[in-house]
Amino acid sequence: MAESEKKTKGGDSSSRKPDEKKEEEEKKKKRYRVKQLLADVQKQVEFWFGDVNLHKDRFLGQLIEESRDGYVEISVLTTFNRMKKLTTDVKLIARALKNSSVVEVNLEGTKLRRKHRLGEHPKDVDSRTVYVELLPKNVTHSWIERVFSKCGNVVYISVPRYKSTGQPKGFAFVEFESEEQSLKAIEMLNNPPEDAPRKAGIFPKTKKKRPVPLTSAAEATQETSEKEEGDLKKDDSLLKAKRKRKKKHKERLKIGEEVIPLRVLSKKEWLVLKREYLMLQKHSMAVLKKSMNRITPKTEVAMDYDASGQNSGLSLTLYKCRLETPAGPQFESGVIVKITHTQPLPGRKYIKDALSGVSAVMYVDILEGDAEGHIRFRTPEDAKAVITAQHELQKKYSWKLDILSGDHEQRYWQKILVDRQAKLNRPRDKKRGTEKLIAKAEKIIIARAKEASKHIRFLDE
Repeated sequence: MAESEKKTKGGDSSSRKPDEKKEEEEKKKKRYRVKQLLADVQKQVEFWFGDVNLHKDRFLGQLIEESRDGYVEISVLTTFNRMKKLTTDVKLIARALKNSSVVEVNLEGTKLRRKHRLGEHPKDVDSRTVYVELLPKNVTHSWIERVFSKCGNVVYISVPRYKSTGQPKGFAFVEFESEEQSLKAIEMLNNPPEDAPRKAGIFPKTKKKRPVPLTSAAEATQETSEKEEGDLKKDDSLLKAKRKRKKKHKERLKIGEEVIPLRVLSKKEWLVLKREYLMLQKHSMAVLKKSMNRITPKTEVAMDYDASGQNSGLSLTLYKCRLETPAGPQFESGVIVKITHTQPLPGRKYIKDALSGVSAVMYVDILEGDAEGHIRFRTPEDAKAVITAQHELQKKYSWKLDILSGDHEQRYWQKILVDRQAKLNRPRDKKRGTEKLIAKAEKIIIARAKEASKHIRFLDE
């Protein structure tokens, strides 16, 4: 009995050992994850409150300026997207920043501030920054940092994105610690593919948010050869640059480095190209505006003059205001018809098409799901014509139609004026001059296309 008891006890101890090992391993893993999280939080906060970021970050800079002692609430940082991905625990963030060399936390553990005062804005930022394009579609800051950190210490990365979709625009700016590092990045990483446009900043054209394929390599080489026939010096420089790129490519393959097809140039060079592009855009918009003025000439403002020759008409500004804000519907008795049904009424278009066969409908005022609404006609005669045909309409659609009169009519006309004023006061999306001009040009093109597609009918002689 004693031996059997010893065996069972020994068996229990041996089965417990693997469980204890598993628990210890899990605890180690948990400690490692917490340690890594604290390190990531510290790195992110130190970047936000570092010299490089604060010279560019208006929001944080304003918060620090508005604070008397320079402290910022840690809860503000938990609203940032980057911090949301890591943690939203204020206590954990305060714990991560205990040994920080950049920021310090208050005694309560709710606020933090910089340890040292922010210096003046550096003047050599552009010379230390490179512009990079032909980036992958779903590029991230960490990917760019991994690629460019081979050339030096990356201190800041900017990836512009579209406001509507949040997708990257295909280019970025990378700031290094020194100008030598940025020059090294241009030398090492500038490796655009053969089919890429020769000039920087030329992105693939899109049609209906889809990229338009570039011309084939054969066509491209044929076009370039025709253009460059008379420029031997340019040809020589291009060939030398091509040979240099190929040589670098081979050297990288020998070393075993990853060759990424990117175009990298200095920010100063990019600024020159930007100015060139803006000038070209300005010229193109001016040409477009002239073409539009030829197609749609401005209407001349007719002024009334009295017998003495003095201008007795409206001022030009008042005339423009009248053109921009046309008068709404004027009160006329007997043009509003009330429509009711036992079930929710169909859509506006359906009702308008059904009644337009009898009289011209000006406006249908019906909300989706309502069993009653109002219809405005051009004249009282048109409204009466619909009432006359009510018997046939009721058989077909089961609608009840009545012309409004008295107080009901007055109240409805007041509703029309209130609704119109609310619509005019509604804030509108402001468009830039270029967007406005392009939108007008597109409208003219569509109108002319519709006009051209109309059939010409000849009368029989």
